[in-house]
Amino acid sequence: MSRSDTQPAGLRLSRRVLLSLLCLLVTATGLALGWSSLQPSLAGAADAARDSNPALLLLAGLLFAAVPASCGLLWREAIIRAGGGLSRWDACARYGAGSLVNTFAPAHVGDVVRAALLLRALPCGEPRRLVRCFGLVQGARIAALAALLLASTLPVELALLPLLLALPAIFVARDRAWLIGLGLMGPAAKVAAVTVALTSLGVPEPLPLALAIVPALELAALLPLTPANLGAASAAISVVLHARGMPLADAVPASIVLHGVETAAGISYGSAAAVILLVSRRNLVARLGTPHPLTGRLWHSARPASSAP
Repeated sequence: MSRSDTQPAGLRLSRRVLLSLLCLLVTATGLALGWSSLQPSLAGAADAARDSNPALLLLAGLLFAAVPASCGLLWREAIIRAGGGLSRWDACARYGAGSLVNTFAPAHVGDVVRAALLLRALPCGEPRRLVRCFGLVQGARIAALAALLLASTLPVELALLPLLLALPAIFVARDRAWLIGLGLMGPAAKVAAVTVALTSLGVPEPLPLALAIVPALELAALLPLTPANLGAASAAISVVLHARGMPLADAVPASIVLHGVETAAGISYGSAAAVILLVSRRNLVARLGTPHPLTGRLWHSARPASSAP
């Protein structure tokens, strides 16, 4: 790829990094100024975590980790449909590496890293074919989130009814049913994770709450201005819990624990993904004696003496 082809992506990444650094500075300043007011909530969250069921919290973490894994499989399916080739392990690892960056850097910097890693598996000029795939998937996911929000207002025994209404649409698009199914696996895994986490905290009627919390989390994640969406995600969870009748003194600690489990799962999955990428690159270099065309280029672009953008 020529310098002119990579320049726009490099500029986009540079701008996001600058925005990310600014957001990190603002976050650190806010934490320093408001630390004393945060201590009671953090102490309440520590008490709630101690009183929770550790096995259920671990299960919730595994379900949260299944969310980026399902997204990696979705990317793989879209890449294969666009004429590329990628193994399941490689796709999940590349997606997870971007998720790890997103955990520590706001402003969706990890999305740029993730796309750069995954799009290398496509033949030249084929990314346009991904747009059609992801347009369909994003439409299905938006409809699913709306169905979750509607289901959260229904009695527990009727909560799955809006989701069942989507089955005819999947049947109509049966040639892409597997792609749509992979796109819906992420929200489904997150609903299960939130339900299990709330159950471990002793929150009554966790499923209707989870059906409302997941769309709120997705909305809060549209513009993450803090690392791991710190503060915004907990606030979104607290608002939902308080709106459903939980006292704010209980809702805030529960939201901190829930977001903490999600963040810990994301860091664990992303770290494992980064290790897999590094090991696979090292093995490839050992076999070929030359740098991998993707990781070698990324490695050299990170060196201070490089002239790459």
